[in-house]
Amino acid sequence: MQFKDTLRSLILTACTCLLVFSCITVDKTIGSDYAPDDYKLKMESVSLPLPVTVKQLDSMQGITTKYYTIGSIRTNEFGTARFGTAGNIAPTTTALDLGEDPRIVSVYLQFMLAGVSDGSGSLNRTSIILDPSQAGITQNINVYRLNRTIDSTTLYMNSIKESDYKPEILNVNGGTYFGGDTLKVYLSNAFGSEILKASEAELDSLDLFAKNIPGLYITCEDPVGGAEGGRLSLFDATGCYIYVKYNFQPTYNKTLPRKDTTIALAFGYGFALNTSHYDSESKQTDELLEKIPVEGMGGIAPYVDYKALKSLISGWAAENNYDESKILIAKASVVFPFELPENLDIVPYQYPTYLFPTNRKFLNDTTSIKYYYLVNDYNSTDNPLGIINRSLMHYSSDVSEFVQDIVNKKLADLDDSYSFWMYPLMTETDTYYGSTSYYINNYSYFKATLNGPKAERHPELKLVYAVMD
Repeated sequence: MQFKDTLRSLILTACTCLLVFSCITVDKTIGSDYAPDDYKLKMESVSLPLPVTVKQLDSMQGITTKYYTIGSIRTNEFGTARFGTAGNIAPTTTALDLGEDPRIVSVYLQFMLAGVSDGSGSLNRTSIILDPSQAGITQNINVYRLNRTIDSTTLYMNSIKESDYKPEILNVNGGTYFGGDTLKVYLSNAFGSEILKASEAELDSLDLFAKNIPGLYITCEDPVGGAEGGRLSLFDATGCYIYVKYNFQPTYNKTLPRKDTTIALAFGYGFALNTSHYDSESKQTDELLEKIPVEGMGGIAPYVDYKALKSLISGWAAENNYDESKILIAKASVVFPFELPENLDIVPYQYPTYLFPTNRKFLNDTTSIKYYYLVNDYNSTDNPLGIINRSLMHYSSDVSEFVQDIVNKKLADLDDSYSFWMYPLMTETDTYYGSTSYYINNYSYFKATLNGPKAERHPELKLVYAVMD
């Protein structure tokens, strides 16, 4: 979107702000509280080069009750990205009577691939590949016993360490997955026998069962060979179970012969934890590059440090003899250009639909827990939300409130929560109420390349502003 340099006069009041400006949609409330009724202000525009570097989204939140992520993807640019899920297990009902002398027959886990999203376009793949030829590849799945319970101390995708699970693989006869609707893996009978030894108290309390009988950690082996490839699968949290088939002597009538039955245990009782590990961690850099990556799922992504951003704004203000305390932001946008690849067919597989500024903040004022959130401007009217624009070949997001806050504060009053990453977002539409919600997309993997600060078409902060006399 081109910004004209023509100056226009207008009157800002405390209640309204009327702005006529070519090709620009303006949030008319931004800055209105700062201007006295009798001020006449000139509106101007400027484009400032953004100081973008590359940094991993460390400690991305992984707690989930929606999708369980399992897979492994290798790319020439990033190396291998590995995804798994860890969860508690518990019977689907309480007060189970396992009968007399229960003996294990078989045990297996069965996960159902999640269905297609609501059609919004932000999460329309639940079997995620970077190339259509990888849709049916073979993947080897491994299942481990956890040494700990998944709880409020395991919040992040990097929370699970090697010491948190036993090294022995529970699979029997392998665990091969071809990307179909169902993942089914048979587990050792010893694991099933342990479940059958649960006490009456454990069988009568799902919380106690989950606490005393550790759950499972499920991972995927790296893609075979050194070539690019792989797949990330999203499994429906409501369709993931452990099935234990056993033989027992009925206690209600001991003259009856022994019989077989099957009980189901829910995987992810309470919630589960999605995990991820990246070779790309070594590619973080503070250098200003010509090309910058967007990896997704907590990998490396474009990063703007708050100190560099404040310095950029303060330097521009000083150069123009502006008092920062008198600058009113009518509209601020971050624009990240990219060049389309020769093969346009891969764009839907590798480039996110939305790319929006995301920062890491405390969950609330009384905790040390930090999560990643979309900056507040995602709620503003007519915000394009960083939707991909193939015609102009850029992602553009409105961040007027965010930038005004930085302008108003001194550097000493800012902290890391004002740094931001450009990160994929997802949308969910409530078809009943017709409302749409926006979240960071920590379920999808991408391999996009954007233009960096050294490119001719580089990332910019575009401002439409006024300065009070």
